[in-house]
Amino acid sequence: MTKPSYTRPSYFFGGIPDVYMQMGYYPFPTPSATEQLSRSVHIPYAMSMADQCKYFMGQSEKIIVGDGAIGIAALSNPLRSSVHLFVHHWMITNPSPHPIEAHFLFGKASSITGTTLSRQVTSGYVQLPACPAAQGQILHGTGMTDTFSDHIHTATRIIPASSTVEATPSGQWILGPGMSLIVRVPNAGEKTSFSFSIDWWEQPVYG
Repeated sequence: MTKPSYTRPSYFFGGIPDVYMQMGYYPFPTPSATEQLSRSVHIPYAMSMADQCKYFMGQSEKIIVGDGAIGIAALSNPLRSSVHLFVHHWMITNPSPHPIEAHFLFGKASSITGTTLSRQVTSGYVQLPACPAAQGQILHGTGMTDTFSDHIHTATRIIPASSTVEATPSGQWILGPGMSLIVRVPNAGEKTSFSFSIDWWEQPVYG
């Protein structure tokens, strides 16, 4: 008998009948709904703002307080910035050999006088080309008089010697245009110094 010139196709592929495969039937156990892997990924909101070039960070220079002066550091939102500043994280570093007392106040940015604008501010997204510059400003300096009598004194922190104290408001502190967050460190009779750093993101007032 002559052998046919073609090979008869197999009805099995890897042990599974072809007819079952054509019907979309695969006789293998599949994970239950509770065993399925989650396809959702949690992205922190601050990271989302950084990805949009809206997250910023910076610090003041070292502020030396002595002779009855008052040390001042602030995050200020200019009156015509057209953005809100959402404070995400702050730090106060005390390199002095004795503790300092830091007062947190909220009030008008126009009341801050005699301070220097810090240039140590950058976007959280470091790239080429660079992100747009921040609208928020970090100010620092010293003064002999207290001009913040009409401000709201919200908190006091004791910063131990040679240490750093920090906190994460996570955007729950919001500065509108023309407002500021001020850290005031009064002189307690001994020469002290401190530095202030802060992270925030910005979003338009409208839109």
